[in-house]
Amino acid sequence: MSDWDDLLGAALIGTARRTFTLDQLAIPGTHDLPVEGAEATLLTAAALAAGYRRAGWTPPTWRGTVAPPAGPDDRTECSPTATQLLELLLDRTIRIESGGTELLTLHWLTAARDAGQRPPYRLTVRLLRFGTANTATRALVREVIGPRGAWLAQHNLSWRWAAAIPAEDVVERFATAARADRLALLTDLRATEPDFARTLVEDTWADEQAATRAGLLDTLHIGLSHRDEPLLERALDDRAQSVRAAAAALLDRLPDSARAARMRDRATALITVRKKKLHVELPAEPDAAARRDGITDQREPGHGRAASWLIQILAAAPLSTWDTALIAHAEQDVLTGWTKAALRQRNQEWLTALAEHQPGPELVAALTPDTATALLAKQKKMDARFGGLLAAAPGPWQAKFSTELINKLRAAKAEQVLQLAAATLAEHLHPAALAAVEAWLLTIDPDRRPARRVLRGLAHALTIRATILQEFT
Repeated sequence: MSDWDDLLGAALIGTARRTFTLDQLAIPGTHDLPVEGAEATLLTAAALAAGYRRAGWTPPTWRGTVAPPAGPDDRTECSPTATQLLELLLDRTIRIESGGTELLTLHWLTAARDAGQRPPYRLTVRLLRFGTANTATRALVREVIGPRGAWLAQHNLSWRWAAAIPAEDVVERFATAARADRLALLTDLRATEPDFARTLVEDTWADEQAATRAGLLDTLHIGLSHRDEPLLERALDDRAQSVRAAAAALLDRLPDSARAARMRDRATALITVRKKKLHVELPAEPDAAARRDGITDQREPGHGRAASWLIQILAAAPLSTWDTALIAHAEQDVLTGWTKAALRQRNQEWLTALAEHQPGPELVAALTPDTATALLAKQKKMDARFGGLLAAAPGPWQAKFSTELINKLRAAKAEQVLQLAAATLAEHLHPAALAAVEAWLLTIDPDRRPARRVLRGLAHALTIRATILQEFT
């Protein structure tokens, strides 16, 4: 019972039945107060205790174990200019008209990581708050804050994503934490120790609910390898459809798996090549083995039932079965299946060939930055379709392409493209394109307010990115 509880008890019962002395208060110097009588003592104690409760708090004596100090951090601290810039970005004092303040912060963090430098320790808490609010940035933030940040994160539950968890605590935490925390732990662990993470899933698999099993499987996409195949094959026999679907989706990304080989056998039985031409036979009703491998009756948009089965088979078969030269002779059903396979297997040869045949945002987004920009450089029309492709293109972009792109958009007066791809331009344009952006801004008609707003935002973003680049090189 606390001193306050004792005080309340004496007040309720009465001083005649329960006494309370000033010595019972954990407040230094109270025994010297000139107070006479039980009632006066109780009222004095109440006044003192109430004041303490309102104005302050005496921390309890620490009885837990003291965490060992953070490990050494040998990185050099970034320059004062870089520090000031980071503070302005975290405070959101810097605002870009077309948006993208978080992207500029990511540019800063990426540049610091690549240069092997760290921010001042005093900004660690603010970076932890930034990572907490922007979940997609956490892996990068964790690298930049270093061992001191990981140590500090142990002492705040909302920063647990950045904490360095001792290996002996991982198993216990995975077994006892809430579902969301377990998935977050597994996601982080897959990035560094994928085999250990998979072992955790295997050890608890039989006791998990179906929704949890499906969620655990989904985390295996990080660091996915052939070593995960036995668990995924086991999951193909799961009683829950959601778990089977999750396993099939992951096996789609393993072109060297046993399931991929089974799909290849099904595909080659349906498609033959004669004189560089494809002869396609639509599949019959899937048998039990095909159903186990994930073939469903779900129809692809714009395709019939049998064509949808064919697309599913092709999407799961290894692309090494075919030659990219066949793309020009393939019908849409086959192209759809091959496109899905290329996206899932991340096969750059096939992604490039398919994008050159039928360029689309999804294909362009999966290309390497240099391949994507080479494809975009070949496009003639600066229309909305081009804007969609440009908005999907990954970065960063080379200086030559960036400058030439701005000049081409300006010459074509492609303000619609400019607005469609504003965020991507701010993120991926090389700072060398700043001069071209400023030249366009100076000559554009003042009445073209939306375009001028985007150009001002681009100029601002490129100026900041140029400063970041300068400070870390």
